[in-house]
Amino acid sequence: MRDQDRALSLAEDVLKAAGRADQAQVTVTISDASYARFAHNYVIQNLDALQTQITLTYYVGKKSGSVSTDDASPASIARLVASVREIAQRVPPDNGFVSLPKPVAIPAARHSYYDATADATPDDRVQKLLPVFARMKASQLSSSGFTTTQTNTTAIANSLGVRAAFTGTMSGLQLKAIAAETSGYAEFYSPDYARLDPQPHAERAAEKATVGRVPATFAPGNVTVLLEPSAFAAALKALTEGMGADSVLENKDSWMVGRLGKRLFSPNFTLTDDWSHPLFANPPFNVNDGVPTKKLTLIDRGVAKHYVTGTYMANKYHVANTGHPNFPANGIVAPGTKSREALLASIERGVLISRTWYERVVDPRQASITGITRDGVYLIENGKLTKTLKNFRYFVSMLDVLKNVEFSNTQVLTEPDADTGYSSVLPDAKIPNYHLAAQTSYA
Repeated sequence: MRDQDRALSLAEDVLKAAGRADQAQVTVTISDASYARFAHNYVIQNLDALQTQITLTYYVGKKSGSVSTDDASPASIARLVASVREIAQRVPPDNGFVSLPKPVAIPAARHSYYDATADATPDDRVQKLLPVFARMKASQLSSSGFTTTQTNTTAIANSLGVRAAFTGTMSGLQLKAIAAETSGYAEFYSPDYARLDPQPHAERAAEKATVGRVPATFAPGNVTVLLEPSAFAAALKALTEGMGADSVLENKDSWMVGRLGKRLFSPNFTLTDDWSHPLFANPPFNVNDGVPTKKLTLIDRGVAKHYVTGTYMANKYHVANTGHPNFPANGIVAPGTKSREALLASIERGVLISRTWYERVVDPRQASITGITRDGVYLIENGKLTKTLKNFRYFVSMLDVLKNVEFSNTQVLTEPDADTGYSSVLPDAKIPNYHLAAQTSYA
């Protein structure tokens, strides 16, 4: 692909310029991200951002420096090399560093690039939103959110011969239906924009926004919750952030320490890392260093099985390199046997949570997490949504609450993490004894 060729060519140019280094690695990313943002049932912004970033890591023995630039001109590359060389000569040595990786065969990427996404026009994105606006107007609702189409390329080259490149597409819709005092949220993500049918998501958001016109109070405490995939993805961070070798072997602050091989969770819970899952468009290599990413079963029917490693930690602790950053990069939770509707119907009294924010891991050794709900919380009575509730702060240990979890039989791709690139394919999760610590004064 053209972007891959350009990215690899840039990486080669920078690597050649850094030829005096003992070892060096260059990463080039090219991002072409387009958005149609909307509010009040109108498109308010249709934009495209094309960005190229070059990062050079330069080693002098065990000393290293790393600098990035978005200027690919020869003069800029010369400044980049001079700057990073000076840093590498001045910093103290990292005695844990052994070597950059050597080349290993990388599997071919699968179902990663879709023309419907890469070639989408501003008009295409607006057309996707027209059914959303029509559905909102039918219920006298407003709406806000965005639809996006993106093409992302990563290329890695190092002085030991590693060459890796990948181009993938991603698209999505985030939608909030807004009433006077309540709202309803829906989202959809896929590498293939042709798969986005906005109608059912608009319907779902509108239905939730009109469950109740005035948000009700609800006594905090331990309740049964149904987490939609977006909310479950945020809670799952308490586990995945502690599954890297740096946490398990180096800092020893992970919930996995002393628990590997033990049954900790419900036998319903299996978590794998598999870049080739058909809902992903993810690279088959570690985007930090170009090492092939192994497919792993991290939690097998409730038993903690594996942590993940990258080159640095694998070399330092003499363990197998799984080709991951310091966390699982492609999380997949196995589906259950019940439909989402059946899970909802099985809850006599509980709370549906659409989405959360301000998530923080409080105690990584117990996989404890806190955060605040947003964009729709609803009372469940006898299997039906009966009231819109005000928001909650929650505080839970995932080690505790996932002992009795049940999952829906439908998996969806959740919003990729903008900071880490982490992706997850998840079902809805029914969790008893979820601690809603306090209710806010707003919906």
